[in-house]
Amino acid sequence: MPRLQTNLAATASAHAAAYDECRRIARSHYENFPVGSLLIPKRLRPHFFALYAFMRTADDFADLPERTSDERLRLLAEWRKNLGQAFIGEISSHPIFLALQNSIRSFSLSPEPFEFLLDAFEFDARGKVRFETYEDLHWYTRRSAEPVGQLILALFGYCDEERIRLSNDICTALQLVNFLQDAKADLTAGRCYFPREDMTLFELANIEELLKSASTAKLVLYECDRIERMLDESAQLPELVTGRLRYELRAVLIGARMMLQKIRALGGDTIRERPSLGRKERRMMLIKALV
Repeated sequence: MPRLQTNLAATASAHAAAYDECRRIARSHYENFPVGSLLIPKRLRPHFFALYAFMRTADDFADLPERTSDERLRLLAEWRKNLGQAFIGEISSHPIFLALQNSIRSFSLSPEPFEFLLDAFEFDARGKVRFETYEDLHWYTRRSAEPVGQLILALFGYCDEERIRLSNDICTALQLVNFLQDAKADLTAGRCYFPREDMTLFELANIEELLKSASTAKLVLYECDRIERMLDESAQLPELVTGRLRYELRAVLIGARMMLQKIRALGGDTIRERPSLGRKERRMMLIKALV
């Protein structure tokens, strides 16, 4: 019995250290952490940290500028292998996977959202970010954004199709907002998140024209309308959940609409100026979510 207690204590200590490392990774990238993270129940925060650390590290692998595409893909292949081992119960010495494995077991998480995320990171690592149609772009956001919402819902105990569908729309909308915010940086780096079919509507043919033409602002406003429709269609999700998650989702939706307002106030010209929410606006967003 003492040996069993010792083993249990050692396991608990190892898990605590692993979650601490995941928290350190999350806090070092705080600007990307869930908007209303203070609204996340304390009991769930370690699991959020584990999910975030898994995603953040894989995202970093995909974007390593000093590595070739093949080298980035090899790092992600190793990450995928570690994920597979976590799901079959092989104990990892890597703190992220040690924590993640415990979270997977605690909440019966499905491997599909994690696999989809890695598909998106591998797409990024190849460095050919172009989309012919909105459906092609949605193929990407279905893997890069929607799994995040699915995993968060799972931590709160929601796995039904209706809530997942609404969450998917919100997550894709949020990522599309982010693409508009970062349009100049992405285009300068050779990444184009504007579908070619949309560009054609405004007689824009390539990245060079997107960076120089006044028509790009009109294209951005066109995309804002699509995003707003998605937010409108998924706006009831906060009222379909309870507790702190309701306020977290309200904050996310309010923040997205505030950002759309900022983009529109710029006339859609996010090439000239990157819009962002200041500390005061973020505070107001949380207050509105609570009220």
